[in-house]
Amino acid sequence: MNAWRFLFHKASDDFLLATEEVLTKGVGTGKSPPTLRVNVFNPPSLLIGFNQDVYEEIKVDVAKSLKFSINRRPTGGGAIIMNEDTPGWEIWIPKSLLKSADITSMYEELIRIPVKAFHNLGVKGAAFRPKNDIEVGGRKISGTGIYVDHDGVLFCGTVLLDLDVELMLKVLKLPIEKISDKAIKSFEERITTVKRELGYKPTVDEVVKVFKKAATEILNVELVDGELNEWELQELEKVIRKYRSDEWVYEFRRGSGYSKVCTLKTPAGLMRIHVKVFEGVIESVMITGDFFTYPNTLINDVEARLKWVPIDDVVKALDEFTAERPNHMIHGLTFKELANHIVNCCKS
Repeated sequence: MNAWRFLFHKASDDFLLATEEVLTKGVGTGKSPPTLRVNVFNPPSLLIGFNQDVYEEIKVDVAKSLKFSINRRPTGGGAIIMNEDTPGWEIWIPKSLLKSADITSMYEELIRIPVKAFHNLGVKGAAFRPKNDIEVGGRKISGTGIYVDHDGVLFCGTVLLDLDVELMLKVLKLPIEKISDKAIKSFEERITTVKRELGYKPTVDEVVKVFKKAATEILNVELVDGELNEWELQELEKVIRKYRSDEWVYEFRRGSGYSKVCTLKTPAGLMRIHVKVFEGVIESVMITGDFFTYPNTLINDVEARLKWVPIDDVVKALDEFTAERPNHMIHGLTFKELANHIVNCCKS
């Protein structure tokens, strides 16, 4: 039986997010062993996804007044509150140990571990809901994400032990606020928690135990408690600076200053297309939202490719872009669908 490292960290968001990036590179380059971690964000933090604009997703002044830390994940996905009620989990594994390098196949292979952990916790109805959620009876109980770098794979998510919907509505800018009188009821219909399913809230220690057991059962590995190694600590000193910077959290992916914004609900997630158009030509475009791309910087390349492209040539430009990058993807959306959304936004 192979040995994997197990980590538990209760720490600040800059430390936890920087280690996500460091360990992904580490397992891909052989500097880090395959690793499973359970974490708790302390102090409580509001996290946005890589492709999101913090000011579109979070009521920043309210969040700061409530002493929340704010940060940006290296993975895609949406805004979330991370605290004692939402411990996180992460699995780092070299791409070479997976059966397939296809993102959809990665989800199908790795999702078995958190699903089994929920079963071990007593939530027997937990099941994978493509493209990247775990649900119970049609209600989401965990969101997951994949981040790939240097041939290392990070698979991560949360355990929703409990949820303060009123607090969520207070600090996050959610589309559901348009029907605010029904907001809490609507969330309760779409999201569930371990406490709701079991009638009590398990401890973080219990979460640790069920994840260790699940990894042992699914991966047939022995988990050994460990610490960050010397290489990881040295890398961390460099990477953590990014997660402490206002540029990374507040200025990266800023959607302000565009002449038009189109908000779309797509199979990939919520997408906001910001455009400036001059005489039928795209002067600039920025695409923000809770979607996932592979690699995570893909959308930046799309935006650069479309700069000064005539609106009528957008589909052709992204067809050529796709041909150059056959393994790149927006999870849940084709490039042709994205191109049509951009064209429709420009012409609306």
